[in-house]
Amino acid sequence: MTDHDPGVSASAPTDEHVTPLDSDGARDGGTAADRLTYEELAVGDRFVADRTVTFTRDSIVDFAGKYDPQPFHVGDDADAASPFEGLVASGLHSFCACNRLATEAFFGRVAFLGGRGVDDLRWHRPVRPDDTLSVDVEVVDKRVSESDSRRGYVDVDVTGRTSAGDPVVTWRVLGMIRRSGAVSPGET
Repeated sequence: MTDHDPGVSASAPTDEHVTPLDSDGARDGGTAADRLTYEELAVGDRFVADRTVTFTRDSIVDFAGKYDPQPFHVGDDADAASPFEGLVASGLHSFCACNRLATEAFFGRVAFLGGRGVDDLRWHRPVRPDDTLSVDVEVVDKRVSESDSRRGYVDVDVTGRTSAGDPVVTWRVLGMIRRSGAVSPGET
C-alpha cells in the first residue's frame, strides 16, 4: 500500500499504485480538452469504475487508527453494545475509497470545476474484511448556471456496491461542469 492509497487493495489489474489525476483532472497524459463538457452529459448517463477495491483487515484497522478509532473499527473485541459482530470498516473509509473510484470513473473524465456540496450521504450496510466494492455514478439532474455562463450544474448519484450489487454507501454530489466553448474572463 502506498501513502496516497485510501486503505484498500486494488482487486482489478492496475499499476502498483494509483495514478493521481493531474491538476487539470486528466489521467494518462490526457488534457482538459479531452474531458466531457456539460453539453455532452445527459440525465441518465451512467459511469462505472474500471476497477474495484477490496478492504483488508489491516487496511480497516490502519485507517480507523488514524481517522476514526472506534472499538468496532480497530479490533475484533467490540463491546456488547456494538451493533456489529466483529470488525467493520469506518463509514468514512468506505466513503473515501469509493470517492476515489468515482473520481476515476466520472470526475476525472468530465470538465469538473468543483462541488457545490454533498447531499444524502448514507451507509446501507457495514463493510467487513475481504469485502470488495465497485462504484457507479449516474447523472440525475443538470441545468445551466444563471450566474456564470461558463458552467452548468450537474448533480450525480454515487453508489458503492458489494460484489452482489447491494448498495453499501450512497451520496449525491452537486457539481459544476465547464460548458463547451466557455472562456475565462480576459480570454478572447
